[in-house]
Amino acid sequence: MAINKQRKEELVAQYVDMLQQARGVVITEYRGMSVKQLDELRAKLRENNASFTVTKNTLLKIALQEVGMAAPDDLLSGPVGLAVAYEDLPKVVKTILEHAEDQELLVVKGGVLGATAIPESSLETLSKLPPLDDLRAQIAGMITMPLTQFMGLLDEPGRQVVGVIQAATNGVVNVLAAYVQKQEAA
Repeated sequence: MAINKQRKEELVAQYVDMLQQARGVVITEYRGMSVKQLDELRAKLRENNASFTVTKNTLLKIALQEVGMAAPDDLLSGPVGLAVAYEDLPKVVKTILEHAEDQELLVVKGGVLGATAIPESSLETLSKLPPLDDLRAQIAGMITMPLTQFMGLLDEPGRQVVGVIQAATNGVVNVLAAYVQKQEAA
């Protein structure tokens, strides 16, 4: 079905808006899926703050280029459905891969992460990554761990001195307590 120039411009603008908010996208072919099946997939993706959009390939390619994302020609052929992850890309990839296992009419073709096209074979690895916030926490931990250990080493001699003084103080207190008890008994 042919669409007029104004509608094409509207679609490109919608795609651009969607892609600017995206952390990444998964490109699929949905040939022969019913509306009910597409709605089920969309519902699963909404749970993960993602969307699934049936696209016009030429217009999607224009939008991808406009936002600086990779626009792989080999992935943009046939009836393309775009799963857009707005937060947790690995979780969205996992959802798409699981749905594709259950639904043979959904074929995962690959993905786009920024200016990089991701082949279908790498999506399984991507789906196993922890969420971005967890990765950031792990990196922060790796960066701060040596500094924390170093500060502990610097504090250790002071702790040892305090321990010796505390032991001596406890000894003096015990001697004084014994002396007081002896005096009271006499």
